[in-house]
Amino acid sequence: MKEKIKRHRKKGIVILILIIILIAGVILMQVLKKNSSQKNQITTRQTTVSLQKMDLTKSISATGTIESKESRNVSANVNGVTIKKLNVSVGDEVKKGKSLLTFDKSDLQESLSEAKESLSDAESESAKSIEKAQKQLAEAKEEYEEEKENQADKVAKAKKEYQEAKKTNQKEELAQAKTAYENAVQTQKTTLKQSKSNIEQAQDSVDTAKSNGEKSVKEAQKQVSEAQSNIDKCSVTAPIDGIVTSISVQEGDTYSGGTILQIQDISGFTISTTVDEYDISNVKVGQKVIVLTEATGEDELEGEVTFVAPSMGSSTTSTSSQSGNGTTSMSNTTSSGSEGYEVDIKLKSADDRLKLGLTARCSIIEEEASNVFAVPYDAISQNTSGESVINISEGESGNISRKQIIVTQGMESDYYVEVQSDELQEGMNVMIPTDATDSSGSTSEERTNNSMSGLFVGGSEKRMPGGTQGGFSGGGGRP
Repeated sequence: MKEKIKRHRKKGIVILILIIILIAGVILMQVLKKNSSQKNQITTRQTTVSLQKMDLTKSISATGTIESKESRNVSANVNGVTIKKLNVSVGDEVKKGKSLLTFDKSDLQESLSEAKESLSDAESESAKSIEKAQKQLAEAKEEYEEEKENQADKVAKAKKEYQEAKKTNQKEELAQAKTAYENAVQTQKTTLKQSKSNIEQAQDSVDTAKSNGEKSVKEAQKQVSEAQSNIDKCSVTAPIDGIVTSISVQEGDTYSGGTILQIQDISGFTISTTVDEYDISNVKVGQKVIVLTEATGEDELEGEVTFVAPSMGSSTTSTSSQSGNGTTSMSNTTSSGSEGYEVDIKLKSADDRLKLGLTARCSIIEEEASNVFAVPYDAISQNTSGESVINISEGESGNISRKQIIVTQGMESDYYVEVQSDELQEGMNVMIPTDATDSSGSTSEERTNNSMSGLFVGGSEKRMPGGTQGGFSGGGGRP
């Protein structure tokens, strides 16, 4: 008996489920039928734009900072010298060669005077030593001439006596005369040799005196040159025309090296910016750049790319040059420190409103097309053959027709696409599709969702895939 009751209950549950499914199916069919009956009531919202020729620009956006055309950090090649006076202030315009500051040169001038005195003493001592040596040389030469003459007389006399002795028959007297003659000749040789040696020694003394004198004078001259150079280095002048943008010292400071001040040439400006790795391959030196700043409002400034970093984070290296008026470090570009590839832009437009440090919004021009037909991306769709087409609205209200024109797409900008066709004429009404609506103002998607929500209470809304825009399949927006 219990088993029969269980079988009846199961059968009743199955019948109830079938009834519910049947009711749901009926309701669904009614909803679909209602949607189908409303199909003819759907109207397509269309907006149109007048076909015009325009200038298109494809660009890469970047933001940078206005910097000077050239910047110099000025320093001096002296140490331990007191700064007596600053001749400029921050904001002053300076010309190349203007004196920027005055050092206290009293100690340096005293050193120069002492060096000059030492030079004078060295020159005097050198002259005296050379004069003395030359005098000794002259005496040695004079002595040689005297000895030469004296010894020649002695040899001649001894020779005469020897010849006279030969005439006599006295052997002893002849031997003595011969010996006396030979001794005279030997004495002449020895004496003249010694005199020549004295001359050579005197000449060496002259050469030594000259050499030592030259060394001492040269060393003294070097001290004078160094002292004068230290004074000359105290003359610090502007290396370029520009504006003093910073000063790092004060009057009364003892200067011990480092930057004194900075001058920036604002006769021209540059912009330092960065471009990410996705766009950097399209940036080249020489490309045109359009620049906007807050200070110049909507006025477009023209620039040009002058440097593209070869690697991420790299920048140009500062260089320095040394001259008589100190050391000036020069740097045209500096690393921005942000991720990306550094790009430098030279502003070709002059504008008095520009200031250092302004933020510059840059459009680096990749491609330009002038005086071409262009339409918004959404105005282009594809026909069944896969060709790009635009739809033209013709006629007046109540009698509007649509014409499809096959076009060739050209250059693309952020919003517009260049289109080409022999059928295009200026002023044509180009249709841009939007959502389809019914007479109540609801879109087809909204109607479907509202109907389905009546069937499945609490169900989540789901956007229908594969929908068309404005009744045109394949409507082309920019991806």
